Amino acid sequence: MNATPCAQHKPGSDVWQPTCSVCGVRLLDGISIAQLVGRVEALVQEPIQPTGRIRGTWTEVLEEGDGQLWAYWVRPARNFAGYEAVDCSDPEPTGEQLSGLLLAELAGLPAHTPVALPEPSWAPSHRKPSAPSRWSRFVRWSRRSADREFVTIATPLSLFWAVALWVVLGNDGVAAVWSVLF
Repeated sequence: MNATPCAQHKPGSDVWQPTCSVCGVRLLDGISIAQLVGRVEALVQEPIQPTGRIRGTWTEVLEEGDGQLWAYWVRPARNFAGYEAVDCSDPEPTGEQLSGLLLAELAGLPAHTPVALPEPSWAPSHRKPSAPSRWSRFVRWSRRSADREFVTIATPLSLFWAVALWVVLGNDGVAAVWSVLF
């Protein structure tokens, strides 16, 4: 690797190691952190310093203005500014959280506030009560449960076979079978 930085960085073939194949500088979507900071400085007109914290394609930068120090996250983009910025109050955000915050900001959604969820009514280690199985209903057999089983199982089967017989025999065949039976 070359010790002097190159003007046009070329990413290597390994997508999991985003570094320039010529000079070895870490890249964020094809540009170096120094180039990204240059884009931000060109638009903000204030000195910007990278902190060195990187989350995916996001890098944290510090901006000093009006006697205060502001920290926010930026990443390269294909827009007029050349970057996207988002402010995050979480001290250790992930790249997905930062992208979600940017998406919510662009969609005009209100800032995320944590919602207190109610406690579950039973411990997660216990099984949720379920409906009795067919076998448990069979074990507790009664005349009433037998009628219920007939209605739920035998009636649809009987209707299915009646329709199948009518399709095979036709109207005349069904009339002949009916006259033989009754």
